[in-house]
Amino acid sequence: MADSLIIGLGNPGTEYDLTRHNLGFAVVNTFISEKKLRWTLDKRHKAYTAKYSMDTKLVILAKPATYMNESGTAVLKLCSYYKIPATKVIIIYDDIAFPVGDFRIHGREGTGGHNGVGDILSKIGVGFIRYRIGIGGKFHPQMDLKDYVLSKFSTHELQTLKDTMPKILEYLQLLLDKGLEYTMNLANRKSLG
Repeated sequence: MADSLIIGLGNPGTEYDLTRHNLGFAVVNTFISEKKLRWTLDKRHKAYTAKYSMDTKLVILAKPATYMNESGTAVLKLCSYYKIPATKVIIIYDDIAFPVGDFRIHGREGTGGHNGVGDILSKIGVGFIRYRIGIGGKFHPQMDLKDYVLSKFSTHELQTLKDTMPKILEYLQLLLDKGLEYTMNLANRKSLG
């Protein structure tokens, strides 16, 4: 049994490193690095996992070992095994609606057109926390969305993410410490202005 599950979304394989769609992986990778944790391949649950102990709480961090569009398979297996309700699941993922490095935290329903989130929704239902991090909009309207999200960040964008990452991780820790309402109100107000 665990108290929370943090899932960073992305695609497995080095060819996807530094792509926009793998921003969720980048966030959880940085988080476990700062906490001096290590990933373990959990074949049974189709994910890379790490355990983070906070006083009396146990937090499971995970990166699905499936491709993005099948992320829900790993999330469902982990929720079932660790007996974690959807309301204690935090999904970190890329969003084209915001500039690079900007972020929003909420518990609303819907997918926002994100296939990984859609698969999770179909597997565990509503109630999970969305941690949406901006990757900027498409370079031009005619560009295929798949091509855009699988493109790599520019050097300038990577620097922006590096500068923003401490704040992103601060609010992730706040989610664990203070819960959704407190963190959402604080983070969304700050990120808007």
